[in-house]
Amino acid sequence: MSAKFQFRKDLFDSIGASGVTFAITLVSTPLMTRIFPAEAYGVNGIMMTAATLVSSVGMLGLPVALTRERSGPEHVRLINASAQLALILALICGLGVFIALLVPGSLPVAISPAVAVIFPILVLIMSVQRISASQVTARGLFRAGAVARIVNSLVARGMTISVGYLFQPVAAVMLLSDSAGRMSQVFVTAWLGSVVHDWKALKWLPVPKALAQVLRDYRAYALQSNIAASLPLITTLIVQSSIAWRLGVDMNGQFVLAMSILVLPVSLIALASSPVLFNQLSRAADETPQTLPKLALRAFIGYLAAGFICMVPVIFFGPALFAFVLGDQWRIAGSIAAILAIPQVFAFSLTGLLVLFRVTRQLGMWMIFELIGIIIVAGGLFILPSGQDLDTTIRYLLKLMLTYQIIMHAGCFWVAIQFGKQR
Repeated sequence: MSAKFQFRKDLFDSIGASGVTFAITLVSTPLMTRIFPAEAYGVNGIMMTAATLVSSVGMLGLPVALTRERSGPEHVRLINASAQLALILALICGLGVFIALLVPGSLPVAISPAVAVIFPILVLIMSVQRISASQVTARGLFRAGAVARIVNSLVARGMTISVGYLFQPVAAVMLLSDSAGRMSQVFVTAWLGSVVHDWKALKWLPVPKALAQVLRDYRAYALQSNIAASLPLITTLIVQSSIAWRLGVDMNGQFVLAMSILVLPVSLIALASSPVLFNQLSRAADETPQTLPKLALRAFIGYLAAGFICMVPVIFFGPALFAFVLGDQWRIAGSIAAILAIPQVFAFSLTGLLVLFRVTRQLGMWMIFELIGIIIVAGGLFILPSGQDLDTTIRYLLKLMLTYQIIMHAGCFWVAIQFGKQR
């Protein structure tokens, strides 16, 4: 099988699975928005972002390193170390939650004890999911990963709607359902990808000396890559917290829903294809490095065209679309989406092109560019005067997000060009 045919096959599997999950989300979201209030979306959004951030930082970049080790003793060493870090991280979070529950008033007003208890479980499952996703990329298990993502969506959405409708539509239900979906994705990937033996042979109990040696060997991933990958999550958490503080948890719920809808096409196309693109760019970097800038430009144009096509309807008809599909109470989310769909056009290409930092091993430059980005967005929100209305706040955020996109795209192309020249 030729490399070009394999690339197209992997791309079709990944995007095809994302298309199915996209359809599931489109069908289920109108039901969810009529069951769950905006406050539940607001709390769920903040906790999901926080759990994603903790699992990303706490794993110290080892899953990223795992994507470059397809098999052999080093693959086993990395997957064991990653599993041990996941367990340590969950135990630390569990201890923190236990202490918080013992101290009256230590939890934020909107965070219930049930939500707090679910948090360390979610962190553990997200960490394990990261390991599984790295195996998919490293071993080219794109078909198994594709089916697993569909199962994830079916389980998470089905459980959210049924439990929310039959019992209570609260944020804890959304978080628990998402955890169940992610865990099912891990099981299906292991089963279809024929890596069950890898998971059965995992050494979960940490051996301090061996774990410390792995972290020393991959300190560039543990520091530079880990920080770089975590900074966008920190930015998202800052934005969500800022909106909740300035405008209330309900308005943050409107914002979270708007962004979750805008991210759907990105997940369908860019996020699904980025592991496949990573494989193609990695081969180019090893065999024909001078072609890397050209391949990056070609990917940029393709992603940009897809982003423009997907976002134009939201830009012009956002409020009406959201009110019609999700219910009139979500018209505000449609107004937010109509504004922020503009920088989201560029998010398509950035999601794919970020792999250039890993392909060229310019992890330090990735961290620097992300640091500049968070300073602009977080610093910009910090100097925004309090008392601004929703429309003013979102339009101001639009300018900050566009600036971030421009800076990060410049960084992606810069490392690709420099790598091609050096080789």
